Amino acid sequence: MDQLAPKTRLDATLLEPSRHALPPWRSRRPLLLLAAVLLVPALILGAACRSAWHAAWAEADRELAVSAEAAREFALRVVEGQARLSARVADAIAGLDDAALQQREPVLRDRIARMISGIPLVRAVIVTGEADDVLLMAAPSGEPPVPVPSLPRDELVAIGTHLSMSPAFAPASGRAPLVMLAQERLAAPGMVVVLLDANRLGTGLGRARADAADSAALIRTDGQIIARQPPMPAPAPRLGPSQPLVAAFAAGLTEGRVDGVTPRDGHPVLVRFAVLGSHPSLAVAVERPRAAIIDRWWRAATPLLLIGVPAILALGAFGWVVRRQQFALEDTLAGLEERVAERTASVREGEERLRMAIDAGRFGTWETNLKTGQTTRSARTVEILALDPNQTTSPFEDWVARIHPADRGRVLEAWNRAATGRGTGYREEYRYTGADGRWRWLESSGAVVGVEPLTGMPERISGMVRDITARREADERRQILMQEVNHRARNSLAIVQAILRLSRAEDAATYARVVEGRVAALARAQSLLAAERWTGAPLQAVIAEELAPYGGMQPAKGDISPRFVLTGGPVRLRAQAVQPLSIVFHELATNAAKHGALSAPEGRVAVSWHVDEHAGLLSIRWVESGGPVPGLPSRRGVGSRVMEATIAGQLAGSLDRRWPDGGLVCEIRVPLSRVRAGPT
Repeated sequence: MDQLAPKTRLDATLLEPSRHALPPWRSRRPLLLLAAVLLVPALILGAACRSAWHAAWAEADRELAVSAEAAREFALRVVEGQARLSARVADAIAGLDDAALQQREPVLRDRIARMISGIPLVRAVIVTGEADDVLLMAAPSGEPPVPVPSLPRDELVAIGTHLSMSPAFAPASGRAPLVMLAQERLAAPGMVVVLLDANRLGTGLGRARADAADSAALIRTDGQIIARQPPMPAPAPRLGPSQPLVAAFAAGLTEGRVDGVTPRDGHPVLVRFAVLGSHPSLAVAVERPRAAIIDRWWRAATPLLLIGVPAILALGAFGWVVRRQQFALEDTLAGLEERVAERTASVREGEERLRMAIDAGRFGTWETNLKTGQTTRSARTVEILALDPNQTTSPFEDWVARIHPADRGRVLEAWNRAATGRGTGYREEYRYTGADGRWRWLESSGAVVGVEPLTGMPERISGMVRDITARREADERRQILMQEVNHRARNSLAIVQAILRLSRAEDAATYARVVEGRVAALARAQSLLAAERWTGAPLQAVIAEELAPYGGMQPAKGDISPRFVLTGGPVRLRAQAVQPLSIVFHELATNAAKHGALSAPEGRVAVSWHVDEHAGLLSIRWVESGGPVPGLPSRRGVGSRVMEATIAGQLAGSLDRRWPDGGLVCEIRVPLSRVRAGPT
């Protein structure tokens, strides 16, 4: 009770009325301090919200750029694939005039219908004559009939040599919009027209979107919209020349970002666009409403405001209370006579704050008497060291024996420097085992607090200790993560360097497509790994991802068998094997699309795999059928070198290819220890 008496007298003094007037400058100083207390956190909160604002826009721009690149790749595959289809149809009717074409119309219609079967984007193929009359119209089996439309030939714009494309148009009232891809007939007047489903094309573009609020569109650089996602219930109007996107095309930009508004309702949007390199009259655009970006910023800023605003208000209230108490204290200090009592109370309060700080910091205290060799510990120290609760005093040697052997020499050297007077204290981190037998990391610091009067040698060392096991483990995990990220970055750069070095082409455009395809395969592998948190990926998912651009795993309407068949048990690949195998399957699929089974509508690809635990091998078999009869390659191409270098060089496996009449057969064998995730 005696300890509380000075504080009680001080509180009573603070309640007395003011007896001394304060100078004006002393009255204004608390107000300035209060303003500073409120202004600094308000500025910090404003800076944090502004940073979140810029981060939200930067993140939106990055996501739209990635989506635009993915949409451009998809659009290029679609346009080039349909251009090859129209060329095949033109070759099929080459040399036939209008009369001969009409005479053989049933046979040609069935043949073309088989060619387009299984291609979901194609609704019909039309051949017109000299007078633009429809001579032949073929539709995929199983698709709803398309009414013979009035073809908007005057809206065609050239997108390549002998190749033109129209904007979306409605074939009839209430019908879904179509897009016309036209090619001139060979040695005969008229056109070969491929009618594409605009909404299905837009659905494919929509897969590249990073956010559900985004829109993706394929447009001509003159402002005509060809397809978009969300789908168009009716053909969209042409974008005017005043639209920022059309102005960017007119300025010759091939990719970039513009701020625009939606043509129908005028809502502001952020747009990322990219022109199709080999088809400069076409471009893709991905847009995100400004409201969606602001909403994302608001979600990021709300926690800051929920914490910052109450904190500022609390600081203001606290500052006001402090200001009032300061006035009372300054008024009282003018006549206080019991300053010694006040200082005593202040020391006691400081000691209490120190005790609270030690408790809050989870520190334990100890003191070692160098003469007796006994160490006295607080209850918190006993808890940290996992000792018996009654073992508050123990010999110095007991502490030494429990230090990890790898750390003992270093800790004793630091202790001896302090104990022999060569240093004023010590601070070390070391491993220690308690009575429970578990190793824990400790941070211990001490200082000399008593010396012998005659010799001046240290007599007592006192200090604090705390458990830092969680911090050390977090540091180790962070270091491992940094090493893993560094390792994966070097691997990815090495693969890209190998792709650039091994890729060959006759011209720059072809070289760019080859490199883009291989880097896209690498990017798809990266996406799979990211989705799996870099722990690996299923083998079936890796194969399906590379085959997805060429068809589905289910039979198309009118077909009795799927385009691709994947068979094999569950195999999870380790992260280091996902990218190399993705490159190999990309090369096989690309070769099949150019020369093998995927170059023909009837072509099929079967991929199977099995694990031989006894031999420690993963065997993968790629079999093509239904395509053109293969011939033995006359030379060893770049794709072959890429696959051989990948399988043999990176995975220590073997690659065996044969070309029977049925189609390519490729057998791959790789050690399980190099590709399978988990124990082998």
